[in-house]
Amino acid sequence: MQCLWRKDMGRSSLIFLVTLLWPVKCAVIPTKQSLGSGSCRDFKQEFERTFSIPGEVVILECPLQMHHLFDPADTPYNVTWYDERTGSEISELEQSIMLKKTQVWFFNVTMQQNGKYTCVVRTVNKCYKQATGLVVTEMTSENCVRPQCGLQQIRAHVNDLLACPLRKYLKSVDSPSIQWYKNCKLLQEDKKFVPNKDMLNIRKVHLDDAGFYTCKMTFRLAGVIHEMAETIECEVKDEYLMKPRVIEPVNEIIKVERGSSFRKNCIVEVQGKGIPLVEVIWKDQLDFISQNTSHRVHQEPMNESQTVDGYRMERTLLLSAVSEEDFYLNFTCMAFSSRGHPTGQITLVPADPNLLLLLGLLLCSVALLFVTGVILCTTFKVELALWVRNVFPFLYQTTAGDGKQFDAYIAYPRVLEGSSENAEIFAMSTLPQVLEGQYGYKLFILGRDGLPGEAVVDVVQDALSRCRRLLLLYTASSLCSPEAQDWAEQQTGLYQVLVEDSMSVVLLELEEIHQPLRLPHTVRLLKDKQGALQAWKRRKRWAFWDRKSEERVNSLEPSARFWRELRYHMPIRGKAKERNWFSF
Repeated sequence: MQCLWRKDMGRSSLIFLVTLLWPVKCAVIPTKQSLGSGSCRDFKQEFERTFSIPGEVVILECPLQMHHLFDPADTPYNVTWYDERTGSEISELEQSIMLKKTQVWFFNVTMQQNGKYTCVVRTVNKCYKQATGLVVTEMTSENCVRPQCGLQQIRAHVNDLLACPLRKYLKSVDSPSIQWYKNCKLLQEDKKFVPNKDMLNIRKVHLDDAGFYTCKMTFRLAGVIHEMAETIECEVKDEYLMKPRVIEPVNEIIKVERGSSFRKNCIVEVQGKGIPLVEVIWKDQLDFISQNTSHRVHQEPMNESQTVDGYRMERTLLLSAVSEEDFYLNFTCMAFSSRGHPTGQITLVPADPNLLLLLGLLLCSVALLFVTGVILCTTFKVELALWVRNVFPFLYQTTAGDGKQFDAYIAYPRVLEGSSENAEIFAMSTLPQVLEGQYGYKLFILGRDGLPGEAVVDVVQDALSRCRRLLLLYTASSLCSPEAQDWAEQQTGLYQVLVEDSMSVVLLELEEIHQPLRLPHTVRLLKDKQGALQAWKRRKRWAFWDRKSEERVNSLEPSARFWRELRYHMPIRGKAKERNWFSF
């Protein structure tokens, strides 16, 4: 680190040289003028001074910052130097002095030239001035250490370097070369010290490397060789921070779902002792990520903590909702420091489908479809079956050729007067109108289709042998009396069918039965086994789960659902013929 607030100048040869001024938009008045108060804007004396010893070359630089006062490139100006001791203008007519641009050179400086000098800059309308100090001190030390020297620090256990303070004059002279000395001993290039122009590289700095280092610049000016020197007091500081290291991320490819939130920490570690001057920041391929938390993509403030071995920095990248434009885009975490700029990178890609989730969704869908199908089939079983029969009759075998003449035998007791009136009206009128008139079924109704004079038992047995179904109609009183039971027993064929279950029987209940135990035993068993079609009630379609959602209707005008259920139990009139699989 170059020493601040000092300008130590090196020694030069004792050769006197006077050269011509090389003007660049400057004009120096060759005649001497006294430094009066005038109208110049005074910036007082600068704090920084120039130190030298007798016999050296000293360069004073005008302390005015002219680029802050006017534009030197477009504004004509001239520079004049004054000696505060005499108040007179400095010119090149004086011995061992040269004016060059904004500098004044003293060759072979003496103790008498110790003092304050003022630089005056004049434009067409303005005037500015500021003073600087020159301190000339005798050399009193025996180890070649100058009275005033700059201070620079280097760190132990690593490679570090010293900068020659004379480097700022390299462009002002011709053919400059620099040599390095430690305690007045010339340093040659070896494994420890590597001189490199205006820098001295010191490898694997040790505490013993502290001391006084001198850089001597040899240069040529107007054909004459000169020398300048500067001494540096070098301190070795046993505190050193290693190069930052990005722990996380390390070139990661991360799968993420669209629309989901995402956060990623960038973790940087710095080992060693000292003050870590490290800044961790996220950037994309175009620019640094915003720190505005209202943005969809932003980064949080950096957190810094101390660890056993050094320091830990952490900064979080946040995406409130991942969009399509974020995929395959590189997000880079950078650690800025004087010792390097390590980086870590992540790339977001669309996440693979979750097979377990898809399988679960599939199973749930299948289960839902199954439950829905069961509910629909349970609720609309009759409607579905009738629809399939109507649309695909070729799936069912035809009833032609099965030896049967009628689709159903209609049976109802006719015993007591008035007790079976509804049943007789329903059997003789309502059923034929619907089943025969609308749907084309063939019915055998006792009393309508039998021949006069035939015995009832013979008629029943013969008719039942020619029918595919038995429809038994009953009311609240028609089967609940002893006379009704005797009627059933008298019709031997009917009784045999009920007892032996040799034919499909459909019970048609025309009135509500309040005392079901009074029914004949065979009818009661059959009702418990397969149920009965109740023409006296109507269910509400969308309240099938509520068994109480029923209303009584006139049994002579049953609901449409009753007729659908009756058709469901009637024989299927298909179109497919029975095949003989053993014929060739």
